[in-house]
Amino acid sequence: MDFKRWVIAGSTGMICMGSIPVMAETAVEDREGVIVVTASRVETPLQDVAADVTVRDFETLRRDGFTSGTDEFRGIPGVSFRRGEGDGDVFPFVSIRGSTGTEGYLTLIDGMPFDLNEEGALQIVPYPAVSRVEIVKGPVSTLYGRGALYGAVNYITIDPSADRITASVTAGSDDYYRGEFGFAKPISDTLGLVAIGAYENSGGWREQGAREQVNLFAKLEWAAGPDTDLSFYGSFQDQRAETPSVIPLLDDGTPIDVFGGREKFNGFGDPAVDLQGGIGAIRVEHRVSDELTLTVSGQYRQFNFDNRLNFYDPFGFAPDRNIFGVNGFYAQSDYEVAYGEATAQYEGGGHNIVAGIVGETALVRREDFWSGQNGFTFQCGFTFYLAEIDYVNGGVANRDHPCFVVDNPLASNRQRTNYISAFVQDEIKLTDALFLTLGARYDRFRRTTRYYPIEGGSDGSFGKATADAISPKASLSWRYDDGQVYIAYGRGFNSNFGPAFEFNPDQYARPEQRPTTLDSVEIGWKGSALDETLNFALTAFYSIQKNRRQTVPNPAAETDFSAPSSLITFGDRYESKGVEAALDIRPRDGTHIQINYSHIAPRWKEYTIQQFSGPLDLSGTTPVGVAKNTVYIAAEQQISPWLSGRAVLEWYDDYQVTADNSVEGGEYTLLTLGARIEPESWRGFALDLSLLNALDEEYLFLFGGIDTPTYGTPGTPRQFRATLSAKF
Repeated sequence: MDFKRWVIAGSTGMICMGSIPVMAETAVEDREGVIVVTASRVETPLQDVAADVTVRDFETLRRDGFTSGTDEFRGIPGVSFRRGEGDGDVFPFVSIRGSTGTEGYLTLIDGMPFDLNEEGALQIVPYPAVSRVEIVKGPVSTLYGRGALYGAVNYITIDPSADRITASVTAGSDDYYRGEFGFAKPISDTLGLVAIGAYENSGGWREQGAREQVNLFAKLEWAAGPDTDLSFYGSFQDQRAETPSVIPLLDDGTPIDVFGGREKFNGFGDPAVDLQGGIGAIRVEHRVSDELTLTVSGQYRQFNFDNRLNFYDPFGFAPDRNIFGVNGFYAQSDYEVAYGEATAQYEGGGHNIVAGIVGETALVRREDFWSGQNGFTFQCGFTFYLAEIDYVNGGVANRDHPCFVVDNPLASNRQRTNYISAFVQDEIKLTDALFLTLGARYDRFRRTTRYYPIEGGSDGSFGKATADAISPKASLSWRYDDGQVYIAYGRGFNSNFGPAFEFNPDQYARPEQRPTTLDSVEIGWKGSALDETLNFALTAFYSIQKNRRQTVPNPAAETDFSAPSSLITFGDRYESKGVEAALDIRPRDGTHIQINYSHIAPRWKEYTIQQFSGPLDLSGTTPVGVAKNTVYIAAEQQISPWLSGRAVLEWYDDYQVTADNSVEGGEYTLLTLGARIEPESWRGFALDLSLLNALDEEYLFLFGGIDTPTYGTPGTPRQFRATLSAKF
């Protein structure tokens, strides 16, 4: 057993010694005195929340070398992730408690959703303005509606009460530079202001991996009267993120030696994601009485995406010719979303009730273009926009083929999605120690999609769908002086509409529409011991998801060539169960240790894939991309009054790469080292040094098809960061 295996085994043993072998829970970060809002929509001490909540402080994340989206998920029990085509936060696959794909959780800013098509939208998070993130594991659709199947991730922006002016400059490996200025202060007895500007530029460690972005954020909080508070904020982003190439895999999951190694770009064109846009929001809170508070919130977000990408094409893989395939893709997308909610909170007579109505309308305009060798004829090779990449010599091997086209228009559509919902939740104080929470929500959705005619292609079409869902919730908790034990049930759901292209009735038949639902039960124990030297949080959970959407060949198309080639079906089910544990240890002043562990065991209960050769029953297999075990150990020591050191060890276990479970892999270990230098004579200045992936581990995020691995995305090698910051 090598060194890192000893470390992992030892850390797991430490967890199991503390009466934690049966249950597990949430990451704990300064649990004592922390107030959270996401799990209940009411400000509640973290220790009293009957849910699995992790709080991550962004200042700590930046000290650890935070670079891009998904870094906030590192080390959280029950969470694993892969970075797909595009690296960074362009195509993140975040798995919470066994969820697959990108549809498992809902992203929020200050409690209001900002997802894109019911998927987490890490690209548009105004990260420089975020003070902390609250991650709730388990369904919270009762409070937040669609998308919150396996959890919700709430990015909470900086408050004027922080009362500080900050400035920082960061430099690091591969031409990484970042500058930021922040102002957060009360400017009168009734007015507070936050203003933040940040610029980031990175050359990237891989060719075609550069990144540049500008973030601006401003928030105004005004006490308009003794019982009325108003809050306004606006953010703006201008970002360009180049997308490096992927590494093709052999049948056993072994990566191929490509031209120029991992750092070289092997693909078509100059793929990159450009986005511009912003978010504006307003919130008015009025205290009608000591018991009743009314709140009205509204949000508008508008983003323009200009995506030029390479999608890996497994049908183009020909190792006998040293070729792998990609599809050249270009899309112009405009998103406009208006969101509003009105809520009431009543606390009195042993009840803490929160209720509200919510509405949202989203308009998406999009045009798609494809590049590559295209045509279902003998002359064109029965291909779909295939660019053959020579991975030995580099370059596009079939660039001069007569059927090779560039930016060929394939679709132009306009999509409108509306939903309205109502919810209520009541926390009932049964005794001084026993609390019962009951809640429910109703949501109704409608989507219409207009496909416009394409010259030389389609004649245009129109698709529509409706869906509704009821999401109940119940929990019972017993609180004692140093903690809480609880059992909770919740239902999460997603409308299951899917991407816009599945609403083209010329290509996809959709005879019915069903939302997907997830029912989950968890048992948790959280608290403190040893005179608050030790804080712990433990959870065991079981969930089952029904009616997952699947695209299969349309049987009607076998005899009717005018029928759509694909059919949208519903009905697959899978379950997930696991244990999570976290310890937060402060044995003495200046020493802080965190140990997190999770074991996740998802399984398809009913899963049949339709192939040209017939149905393939994969019931009983494990979903792809879910790490079975994760371990996170963070230790911080104040070495002297002006120097502190920090080390973070992360280990992610193997996961299934192919749907039939014939190939698994992906295990990796990361060690991050850091130090803070802050002499008193520097008067508010501090220097943070961090070394990410200090052992320079070489690893891949692996992806696969039904029975064959397809590609891997290289993980980041060793990186150095130095940040000089000042607080006034």
